[in-house]
Amino acid sequence: MKKSQNSERWHRWLPRVAATVGAVTMVAACGEPEDSPRRDETSSASFRLQPAQSCEDVRDDVVDSLTEQVLQNRYSEYWWGNVDFDAGEPQPGAPEAGDDNAGGDRGESPTEFTETNVQEEGVDEPDIVKTDGDYIYTVADGSLQILKSWPPEDTNRVGRFDFPQQAYPHSLFLKGDRVAVFSSIWQHNDYYYDEVGSDDEGGVTPDGDREPSEPGEYVEPFYGTRLTILDVSDRTNPVIEKQVDIEGSYTNGRMIDDKVYVVSNGGMRNLNVWQYMYNNEIPGLPERDHETTPEELEVMRDEARPIVRAYLSDVLADEDVQSWFPRQRILDHDGEVLVEEPLYECNEIYMTDNANQLGVLSISSFDLDTKTTIDSTGLMANGWQVYASQDNLYVAMSSRWWWWWGGNGRQNESHIHKFALHPDGQPEYRASGKVDGWLLNQFSFSEYEGHLRVATTDNRWDWDQETGEQTDSGGNHVIIVKEENGELVETGSVRNLAPTERIYSSRMMGDRGYIVTFRETDPLYTLDLSDPNDPKVLGELKITGFSSYLHPLSDDYLLAIGRDGDENGVMSGVHLQVFDVSDMTDPKLKHHHVISTGGWSSDSEAMWNHHAFTYQARLGVLSVPMNIWDGGEQFTGLMLFEIDAEAAEENAGISEIGRVSHGDLVADSHCVRYDMEPGCQQEDYWGWYSQMRRSIIMSSENGEEFVYSLSDVGMKVNNVYNTDEELASVLLRERF
Repeated sequence: MKKSQNSERWHRWLPRVAATVGAVTMVAACGEPEDSPRRDETSSASFRLQPAQSCEDVRDDVVDSLTEQVLQNRYSEYWWGNVDFDAGEPQPGAPEAGDDNAGGDRGESPTEFTETNVQEEGVDEPDIVKTDGDYIYTVADGSLQILKSWPPEDTNRVGRFDFPQQAYPHSLFLKGDRVAVFSSIWQHNDYYYDEVGSDDEGGVTPDGDREPSEPGEYVEPFYGTRLTILDVSDRTNPVIEKQVDIEGSYTNGRMIDDKVYVVSNGGMRNLNVWQYMYNNEIPGLPERDHETTPEELEVMRDEARPIVRAYLSDVLADEDVQSWFPRQRILDHDGEVLVEEPLYECNEIYMTDNANQLGVLSISSFDLDTKTTIDSTGLMANGWQVYASQDNLYVAMSSRWWWWWGGNGRQNESHIHKFALHPDGQPEYRASGKVDGWLLNQFSFSEYEGHLRVATTDNRWDWDQETGEQTDSGGNHVIIVKEENGELVETGSVRNLAPTERIYSSRMMGDRGYIVTFRETDPLYTLDLSDPNDPKVLGELKITGFSSYLHPLSDDYLLAIGRDGDENGVMSGVHLQVFDVSDMTDPKLKHHHVISTGGWSSDSEAMWNHHAFTYQARLGVLSVPMNIWDGGEQFTGLMLFEIDAEAAEENAGISEIGRVSHGDLVADSHCVRYDMEPGCQQEDYWGWYSQMRRSIIMSSENGEEFVYSLSDVGMKVNNVYNTDEELASVLLRERF
């Protein structure tokens, strides 16, 4: 890669990403060959990670892992015959100045405003919008857009930073005068050339893509996560301070104080797993067909293992191990790549005794307020569920994913990795462990007094060959683990709740826990988690429908959103519920409000994304995005509700306040993007295509309340208690 003359100067102050890598235990279906390498013969803990001593250790581990994947593909019960597969490894799908009027008696700034709805206090989560009250920052239309938000009637865009075409911004953090924007980077076009060092600047195609320069240097495809830190002290002119690319798919992130943590997943570079999995040229392998029994397949796997391993050892013997690791790139303000190098060194990789999964999980950290180093800690694994307390971060992987190779992928289990978070250092790998069952989302986890509580679904369905009937076993668990000598060890559990049902939501806070399962009815279980060695179910409430998100109103009440249903499990519209949990042994449904009554007649992003759920506690006001199609009623927008949990009359504690539609903004966006006058198209059906995403509630000194609604096309400001009063409207989507 060519570098500009100031490359070395940038390299001196922009950090090198240091990393430590380890591997998750993946138990092979039939054990390992006798000559399989071992890094630590003294280790007795199956999940305890040990450091590799050399690149040869890494090579041996990759050969072991790839061997098991080849065997699972060729000798599994689910087989499609020989495949002629010569293609490369598939990649994941790609996903004006404002008025400075202080607002009169509304005050110079809002007295109160809602922020991102997060799971743990003090642990921020990335989202598409953030606010400091005076300004709103959002990723929209391929850009970071900054809106002056106070006074509400003068809300207007004051700044915009456009990202390059290869970057897809999706979330951000805000801290003072700095914003960290996370983008997915897709540079995989064979005709994408490096702009550095070319005398010919090239041209632009009719589609807006850059034509290759001649002469130009081919840039190797890069898929990863870009961290762009911008100085927004001048809101009208955001300026890049730092850009770093980390190879791998963005998974999630957290921010604690000034420290940002980013979790990413990636594969092994320059190692085409599929090429070997579908290789029909390996000599001497036992032949199978569609009639081969499971018992015969097991024998074939044992027979084929040393053959496959010997073949792969020979093929990979001369490969550069270092080239398999993910890369990091440092860029200047203009996007010029100044430094590109692997994230990891061979002696920084951790290994287990068992065959591993071929993937790299990285936890990267940096300080948002200062130009400190960006560090990474990693495991040779995958992990797609992320949970963090103020002290530790956990990443987990469930066996339901297709790339879970061990044991034919039929175990119901999840692997969990723990990282300690240090304010002055990189994330420290601490321990790994396994729990029975599959995980739903981040609310499946909760850390409390040194223990991690995990809620899982562990239904097992088997077929009785003699009776010809299905047998059901298992259920749902709450399992408590703690760190001991590098492992996450179980200390207590509640098991087999609601067999044949699965968890739809969970919330564990302090010494209390709440689990909602569903198949035909919705049992809400209340749990006592005060003793990590002996958790207990205290109460159970069975009602129709289910709750997909539980939000604490107080120690006595829960607010829930989910889907309504009948006693036969037939689903209909979105509903809101208030549960009285003041007596944990006898939980009660106190208030129930159905948004629409037709079959599957409404949905809301807040059902599966808690960031879309905005609750202003002092006002008792809830705002959520909503889509309704119920007979003649069609609505897409924001709905506001007043929540009075203590209302005496049954079902009187939830009442609709009003609605906000962005249909006119959709029409305006259409007109602008097609280079026509705003207002050129105002048919009602355009409103159907607006997708409401988020809301913010702000309060003024004189007691007025305002809701800022954000859709995929723009933002509006309305009076909370009179949503027909629109104070401002800003179009954010202006490009294709």
